[in-house]
Amino acid sequence: MKKPILFLSAAMSLLLASCGSDDSPSAVTSTEKYILSVETSSSEDTPQSLFVTYNASGKVISVNDGTETHTLNYSSNGDLDNVSGGSDPLSMSELYQEPYNGFEVGDVVAYDSNGNPTELRLYERDYDDSILEEYKAYITYDSEPNPFYYTMKAAGIIEVLENVELNMSSVPQSPELIMAKKLLFVNNPKSFVVKRLDGTIVSQVTATYTYDADGYATSGTFNSSNEYGESSSSIATYTYRP
Repeated sequence: MKKPILFLSAAMSLLLASCGSDDSPSAVTSTEKYILSVETSSSEDTPQSLFVTYNASGKVISVNDGTETHTLNYSSNGDLDNVSGGSDPLSMSELYQEPYNGFEVGDVVAYDSNGNPTELRLYERDYDDSILEEYKAYITYDSEPNPFYYTMKAAGIIEVLENVELNMSSVPQSPELIMAKKLLFVNNPKSFVVKRLDGTIVSQVTATYTYDADGYATSGTFNSSNEYGESSSSIATYTYRP
């Protein structure tokens, strides 16, 4: 699944110095909805699908992207124990996508009042991990909730992230989890712009959503463009558990 599905969903951040938000989207809506499927079509790529399966108690037990299935396993007390299947199960790539193709995220520079990351420092790296160029990225949001938040909660991911420590003195933890925690967003993102330090726009994505009465996205149109004049568009349709 590529970036149109989650658009600007939380991904990677390397520094531990700044702290992300543990806020719940209850400040945005009191309605809990859970993703059942996401269908995408693109002007460039083949259609893609995402399917989430739940057990009788409402926990996510599997996520399928049309190619691979990740199975979630829980301990006797209900905590997420492990994820099996696929090449990179810990990152939960079907729920948490990296939108920054070609970049390595450096750190989060700023958050808004809801705890959404709004400014990032990005790096383009060489094969030896040396920094070739630094960029700034800016994210804006609609007032509606992150449509995947409660799905991630039902998968035990939110609880895992809440236990991640972001201070330098803590016991070393998975960089992927630290990055995901720092970039967890409360609202639904609507634009993502990457700029060089001189202000030149390298790439940008803008989204327009249709929302239901509870404020959850039922569809989204995503338009992407880059500095070379190349552009593409994608459409995503979201369905939720009854």
